[in-house]
Amino acid sequence: MANLAETCDHPSVPELADIVQSLKEEIIFGRLLPRERLVEGELSDRYGASRHLIRSALTELQGMGLVARRRNKGAMVRDFSVEEVDEIYEMRALLQREAVLRIPWPIDRALLRELQDIHCSYSRCVEAGDLRQVCILNNKFHFTMFEAANNRCLTEMIQRIWTETLGIRCYSIGDPIWLGRARDEHAAMIAQLATGSREGLLRLVDAHIWPALELYKRAHGGWHASKSRQVARHQGGVAGGRRMSAGVES
Repeated sequence: MANLAETCDHPSVPELADIVQSLKEEIIFGRLLPRERLVEGELSDRYGASRHLIRSALTELQGMGLVARRRNKGAMVRDFSVEEVDEIYEMRALLQREAVLRIPWPIDRALLRELQDIHCSYSRCVEAGDLRQVCILNNKFHFTMFEAANNRCLTEMIQRIWTETLGIRCYSIGDPIWLGRARDEHAAMIAQLATGSREGLLRLVDAHIWPALELYKRAHGGWHASKSRQVARHQGGVAGGRRMSAGVES
């Protein structure tokens, strides 16, 4: 059992988790912008917490890929170069396609009902403008589907990329047009799972990831990757995903 001195020297997990979650949401919803400095003293005053606790929170966020540390500049919200974003999204597309290709087909009815229930809750939160729950339920919807691939390593790799790109994926979460489109696409995925084909689901999952990225690129400027390059990568990824999953039922 830890002694009293050890207990006092380390931040309690719930308190640390609260600060991590708060800063994570600030990044997700764009209240903390890419390259914005995260000054320990300012955060310590803001949260009424020790610098040691703030440093621990920033370390956790760095481990998630949301915060970067730069020499002589300290911690800041992670920014992405054009190359980093293209490579991360290329890998995200490949991994998600592989997960879809590994889902047993026809889909389990219990899994389908679970996804329908999540989608109903998601839709209510979209209508209510509860963006925090929208983000949580969006993740739950997709990972309930990806976990059906029954490959823990694959799911964890997707989770890592999702966490790193939270600030990009959720950049336009406050846009009602974008939210309505995402909701409709989730409904279309469920329809494909229920009565459609794996190829139809694959096309929907592929197309679903790009709109938020394009909005992020336009908002931040300086993104000059050609459309032809993106299309070539996208098409090559589909073919690559099929090669990776040779023998999986379509």
